[in-house]
Amino acid sequence: MGIPGLTTYISNDSERYLEYYALHDSYLVIDGNSVCCQLYTWYARCNCAFGGDYDKYAQSVRDFFDKLLKCNVTPLVLIDGGCEDKKLKTVISRTKQKIEIASNYTLSSQHRTKFLPLLMREVFKDIMKEKGIRYAQCIFEADNTIAAIARILNCPVLSYDSDFYIYGSLYIPFNTLETDIVPNPAGRGYIKRCKIYYVDKLFQIYYGLNQSLLPLAAVLLGNDYVKQHMFKNFFHHLPRSRRRRCNNEQQRRIDMTFDWLRRRSLNEAVIGILRRLRKQERKHVLHTIETVINSYINAPLSVLYTLNIPAEIFSRVNMQNTSKIYKFEGDIYNLTFIDERTNDIELSDGEEIEDREITNILEEKKLISNESLVDNLPQWFINEFKQSRFPSYFIDLIIRKLYVCPAQIEDSSCISSIAISSKIISVIYGLLISGVQGRKFNMEYITRDENKKIKRYQLEYSDNIFGCKLPSLLNLREISIVIRREILNTTLTIFNAKYMNEIPSIWMLYIATMKYWIDQQEEPSKFNCHVYSLLFALLFNLIDCNIGFYRILNKFYQRFNRIVDNIRHERRMRNYRPQYSIDATLADAIREVDANDCLIAAPFFISNFEIDQKLHLQPKKFNITIVHGFAEFQNCLRHSMNLNALLGYPYEPTRVASVFNGTLLYNLCNNFKKRDNVEVYINLILQDSPSLSRLFNILLLKVKPLFNTTLENKADKYKKQKIKRYEKKYEKKKCISHEENHDEENPPQESTSEEFYDVNNSFSVLGTTQH
Repeated sequence: MGIPGLTTYISNDSERYLEYYALHDSYLVIDGNSVCCQLYTWYARCNCAFGGDYDKYAQSVRDFFDKLLKCNVTPLVLIDGGCEDKKLKTVISRTKQKIEIASNYTLSSQHRTKFLPLLMREVFKDIMKEKGIRYAQCIFEADNTIAAIARILNCPVLSYDSDFYIYGSLYIPFNTLETDIVPNPAGRGYIKRCKIYYVDKLFQIYYGLNQSLLPLAAVLLGNDYVKQHMFKNFFHHLPRSRRRRCNNEQQRRIDMTFDWLRRRSLNEAVIGILRRLRKQERKHVLHTIETVINSYINAPLSVLYTLNIPAEIFSRVNMQNTSKIYKFEGDIYNLTFIDERTNDIELSDGEEIEDREITNILEEKKLISNESLVDNLPQWFINEFKQSRFPSYFIDLIIRKLYVCPAQIEDSSCISSIAISSKIISVIYGLLISGVQGRKFNMEYITRDENKKIKRYQLEYSDNIFGCKLPSLLNLREISIVIRREILNTTLTIFNAKYMNEIPSIWMLYIATMKYWIDQQEEPSKFNCHVYSLLFALLFNLIDCNIGFYRILNKFYQRFNRIVDNIRHERRMRNYRPQYSIDATLADAIREVDANDCLIAAPFFISNFEIDQKLHLQPKKFNITIVHGFAEFQNCLRHSMNLNALLGYPYEPTRVASVFNGTLLYNLCNNFKKRDNVEVYINLILQDSPSLSRLFNILLLKVKPLFNTTLENKADKYKKQKIKRYEKKYEKKKCISHEENHDEENPPQESTSEEFYDVNNSFSVLGTTQH
């Protein structure tokens, strides 16, 4: 992110550039995309290899905002929108790198490298909504808007992006923010200690440098939009500054660049750069310089309304938002060319290969975006996009008809997990471009192929769903919610909505997505343990609500061990046998969950929130097939949530942190695969928590019709297979002589555990699985 090496350059001399700062009683403009990731990387302590421990991440986000609010800080969070043309190459390059990391990711990898889970940003937004934090999404990149709002409010920016050393706003680097808050020594309340950057400190060290020159420094040093090697001839002639000792070539370049710029005006500096370029290169480079400079000095501020900034500030905004567009004045072709006859700095072989790969991806078919299409979007869509109800890739689909798909930890020998969502994505795309005039083009998406390489695929455009024409985006909000729900149901293969009506609204979309995901499988029965795990894991949030958030077994026992013993003893003494009716609604069953039952069941769940130590000792036991199934499901969930939002929420939004913990799901699924009858096993786990057992059985009763035979037990299937084998064997015996058949008069005995499995005795399950 940002300018390579600049964060290190500042940090290595932090006493000159950064000051200690007490954050309290002020606005704080937060770079949402950056801080969202940093909270996961620095604080969440999640297991990355299993697809996302979203409950743990949500708790870290809650804690972060709670502490800011205690310091009387008003967070204003800005989130990036669609990808601009100038950054597309960088986005694809990073996706390629993530695909390579994901393809070789192991349990030991997560100790070295964090891998961000697919639905992390959705969880981040859920917690902001829960806490009443003000947030908004820009139509395109948010950095310049973040810096502009911070300048208007005279408050700091919180990020971990070196671009903010250039913008001129007050800047708190995320890594300087202390975890805890302390009482304010100067008065009441609390403060959060950190360090803050003032751009004037940079100007004092490089006397003559000013704000107008800093964007040009970003161009020369290479940021997300510019490759540094574009200016290799320019750097050859720069005199080496003796202002400070530098550890590497990039650090020297930063020092040399600031030292060179401080002696020139902006126009003089641009001329000095262009003179060291050949004539045929100058137009392209000048366009890049102008584009980057303007991206730093001009910012769209319409999101101020979305953030509910007080009205009296708007007049100040209008007065200050008068930056002129930078345009170089002069004849670039009559500048004298200065050619330094030295060895050029060449790209390394790896960089050349990657650059060529990305260029090929982009040039298979020219990706021409049309940002003006945003101007023709309905106002309701723009408003809801700024409220961050929609993902950023919606803008990419509209202006470029391209979707750069996020990478996930998955089985790289299988087709990409995004493919299973193609029907949902197709409907999203059909709705988004339904209002576009003229010919409709197929969309394209970029993901990995079966060889772990990045590849571009095409998805056919369709303006109908099962023979019915999709409505226009323009009047999508005018259509009744019943029709919009029908579009979603049909997309997710819900053709009989009566089964959905019996499911609590908060689980409806989640379970509907399960059905869609299973319906796309060639062999659905292979995923029955995945489905049981997803359903059983729904209980963990109910347990959290009743006993609190515990993810470490020792901490739970320290708090509740004696209480649980007392509950068990008291129940034995009075022969506790509650009579729960199975003939009840799910809503009633949830409402009647007993808090004591939750305490008794909690240790089983908590023990499964951590990695089994056997996986560390024997990493080959890590089952990537299980992980791949849940990666597919997550992709389906992401896109069904996105379609649900686009349709105006015909279903209540899914709160991902309440239902999905990748480590728990992996452990459950791995455990269930060893069982002949998963339902009997689950009832055995819950035998001392009858209200939870009742809830789970009612849930199964309601959802089984959605899944056809997917939830058929292995024991039942085994019996059917055994009968068929015996019948075949009996037929064969008729054709064999008595002598030949003598040894087979009695059929061969199967293993005792299978032969004597008693489906009516739940304890027999313990004897059938430990082979």
